[in-house]
Amino acid sequence: MLKAAGATHEPISLRDVVSHLNLSLVERRREPFGSEAALVPVGDGHAIELRGRSGERRLRFTIAHEIGHFLLHPERAVAERGGATNQASARLEHEADQFAAELLMPDDLVRQAVLEDGADARRLADRFDVSPQAMNLRLRRLGLAERHGHQAPSSRGAG
Repeated sequence: MLKAAGATHEPISLRDVVSHLNLSLVERRREPFGSEAALVPVGDGHAIELRGRSGERRLRFTIAHEIGHFLLHPERAVAERGGATNQASARLEHEADQFAAELLMPDDLVRQAVLEDGADARRLADRFDVSPQAMNLRLRRLGLAERHGHQAPSSRGAG
């Protein structure tokens, strides 16, 4: 999907991904008792409705999370107004979070970046336009945090 959307280098262009998926972004700031964003039906398509005030990096993750719902859980594309969280919805949220991490920090691009720059989560977070916490989690998930954590950027032959 990233190649088809023309998003082949970091930081991933969410604008290109949203456009490729025929989604739109709609800002509706500060709705009470709602989530930060939601995937909602609009006409014959869908929109990601942005509701909260977030920093730019958190907003990127939130949009990627909603793209995850669009692709993984299309049945959830209804106007949501909050509500109880149960085990099933918690699983769907976790899946969307995992999708967002993989979308914003694709495996191959992260591995290449670690080879080029080392596994410093803060530096890589800047490169991928994500939070250092999100990058640190991604490096651990990919098994790169410990293995490359203290190597110099010129460690091309490692691993």
